[in-house]
Amino acid sequence: MNMDALHEGRMHGDLMFPLSVYRVEKVNDVFFNYHWHKEIEFIYMTEGSACFYIGSSLTELRQGEGLLIPSGQLHACYPASELPAYFHAIVFDSHLLSSSAYDVIQSKYIQPWIERRLILPGIFRSTDSWEQHVRLMLMNIIKQFEIKPLGYELQIKADLLAIFAELLPHSELSSDLPRNATQASKIERIKPALQYMHEHYNQRILISELAAMIGMSEGHFCRFFKAIVKKTPIEYLNFYRVERAMKCLEDPKIKIIDVASEVGFESPSYFIKTFKGLKQMTPTDYRKLITDPDASSSDIPMGSAT
Repeated sequence: MNMDALHEGRMHGDLMFPLSVYRVEKVNDVFFNYHWHKEIEFIYMTEGSACFYIGSSLTELRQGEGLLIPSGQLHACYPASELPAYFHAIVFDSHLLSSSAYDVIQSKYIQPWIERRLILPGIFRSTDSWEQHVRLMLMNIIKQFEIKPLGYELQIKADLLAIFAELLPHSELSSDLPRNATQASKIERIKPALQYMHEHYNQRILISELAAMIGMSEGHFCRFFKAIVKKTPIEYLNFYRVERAMKCLEDPKIKIIDVASEVGFESPSYFIKTFKGLKQMTPTDYRKLITDPDASSSDIPMGSAT
């Protein structure tokens, strides 16, 4: 999936059937960075495990487990370990669940959930029978989309509606959860700062600018940001810049000093130090690892010079 933009604006599927299923694997030690989209998303952990940040909550998903990400929710995913892992993402527009006319399903169930007046369970483990049913239906959606037999669209829509029917008896009204609205408003507030960092990571970014963007003092902004993203603004910006640098390092013609400048580091030595702190190897060592087919991480000394 292309996660370059914080706000993902592309269409999944087409106007007649707005749904796609993606196999998502980690690239440069990340599955995807923080972003959001208007579509609903189900995750099925096909192999291994991964850490999902949904809003301000952290969930580790293990093989065979599922996750629901509501429309507009800020989310990111990072590896839980160095072991192989991948998952399937089922991304679809809420209109797929609607009828041609505004009906009771839309007004009583779908719309209240989209507007966050109704809170549905978001994690499906292997414990209760209803969770097992949800997981089986997610697996069937993935299979139907891959094989595409006659009538697969009908089967997928039926499974999606059946999943929501399974979730409803375990739902809660948001009026019963006053913290929910507050938390959602906090996440909405942080989005402009994150989007600015993603779009301008290669330029000089001041904490004062980000804080002013959402009407906070620098100190309050730093505490607020860490509470939501689990990293300080500087930690997150450095993390994002290093991820972009890893892509640049795939081109052996670009000098390390130019890579540093291209992703927003003003000091090459600080870039090398930051890269090594996050990836446990220098940029030069990483380049060797990805450009030399005979190299392995065990061959590269952790303290080698650049």
